[in-house]
Amino acid sequence: MIFLLVILPFWSNGLVRIFSWAMVLRSGGILDTWLNAILPFEINIDLMYSYPAVIIGLVHSYVPYIVLTCYLSLQAIDDSLIEAARSLGASRLTILRRLVLPLSMPGVVAGAVLVFVPVIGSFMEPRILGGRTGTFYGTVIEDQFVAVFNWPLGAALSFILLGLVLIILALASPVMRRAS
Repeated sequence: MIFLLVILPFWSNGLVRIFSWAMVLRSGGILDTWLNAILPFEINIDLMYSYPAVIIGLVHSYVPYIVLTCYLSLQAIDDSLIEAARSLGASRLTILRRLVLPLSMPGVVAGAVLVFVPVIGSFMEPRILGGRTGTFYGTVIEDQFVAVFNWPLGAALSFILLGLVLIILALASPVMRRAS
């Protein structure tokens, strides 16, 4: 059931997810209504057009990628290794720290790289949920192409972003090789 809830965002469009969060996080939205129904005093939580709203939208959009890669990595661990560690007297914490975490590292690193690339250039979540405070690198690039029509600067910023992503992936490559 939990796995189904984690992959549920894959079944909807990204724009629908973002506008759903806008309905939840705005003033007088679903979160405000529920909290005011539960609490004995009036509360106004307006998270729209804020940095936490952008983080909530990004986490909701990209957590399934991390969970799926980590899940597949954990599924690949042979159960007989864990049973052998238990039979040799290892505690649960020792098994987690010395066996499960090192063996699941390729999935964790792959998930981090898989999520890093789209998050660094995302512009929908910051634009819709962040408003004016949602100025991220992806929104600046989008503005150069769509609003300002400064295509050379937009292309230069995109190329800088591409170079940054390639440098980070090159730095992560030895870690991934060592982890596998």
